[in-house]
Amino acid sequence: MEKLPVYYLEIDEEDMKSGVDAISFVYEPATQMEWSMFSVMTDTYNDYPKSASENACRALKFRDENPKVDCGTSVGWRRANQLCNRDKISVETIGRMASFKRHQQHKDVPYDEGCGGLMWDAWGGTEGVEWAIRKMEWVNHNMWNNNMSKVEFKTNDEKRIITAPVMLAETEILRYNPSIGKYFVKFSEETIMKMMKKYFKDNKIHRVNEEHDPTRVAKGVYMIESFIVGDRTKSELYPDLPKGSWVASFYIEDEDYWEKIKKEGFTGFSLEGFFEEQYEMEMINKVFNTVKNIVFSNLPDNDKEEQIKRILGL
Repeated sequence: MEKLPVYYLEIDEEDMKSGVDAISFVYEPATQMEWSMFSVMTDTYNDYPKSASENACRALKFRDENPKVDCGTSVGWRRANQLCNRDKISVETIGRMASFKRHQQHKDVPYDEGCGGLMWDAWGGTEGVEWAIRKMEWVNHNMWNNNMSKVEFKTNDEKRIITAPVMLAETEILRYNPSIGKYFVKFSEETIMKMMKKYFKDNKIHRVNEEHDPTRVAKGVYMIESFIVGDRTKSELYPDLPKGSWVASFYIEDEDYWEKIKKEGFTGFSLEGFFEEQYEMEMINKVFNTVKNIVFSNLPDNDKEEQIKRILGL
């Protein structure tokens, strides 16, 4: 398997957009990270809107009827053919469609007056690009949350209490960006402590839903315990958790809901709202700006290579 770069993420304790927003009860927390995470990346999709296909077909028709047209690249026209034929496309291809958003300012140029509108439609037009952006958000959401509940929660039937890790320290989480491809992020012990403190400070400790659906609120569910695994506190239920991991327990007040949890097969926690995409990408951009500065510096090539490897965790 290819070696991917690893980045440590931080949170801004003063930024309302960063941190944990809610905890969700889920049916299938990931127990095999590579299998569950990379399956999202290897799947192909053709659930893009019909209008995206129509846009691509219209662009192809104009090109074929006007052989003197000299617009786009072979990649762009291959994309148009895929969309027009409603072929299944890879996550990498969807990422490229999403990144085509940067050409949106040229979308209204008439076909016979330039390449802007023609190539915009070749890539699916507004409907196709917006679908790709939403799809990439979905892909990242699934990759993110599939890894955050690697250990199933454990129950205390007598007291109606469930306990599970909320966040694992120093654990790789797969992410994807159309510009840089796949990469891993990690949270340090210090960052997880900040996240837990901010979660309490923002008074979100009783926000619980099902399967990341905000309309499926888990009523009568209350966090009654929260701690960081370390020198002062151990978890007897999960003795092998990495130091710095976050563990929580929830009390289920409603007896009927307790029976539902057991009957419907909820098995673990999954977090949502860690970071806004923009916040995370700002951090990634900082890393790449640092790498770029090293590349164009006057350092010897060997020193450049070592510094870049160190930054990328290679």
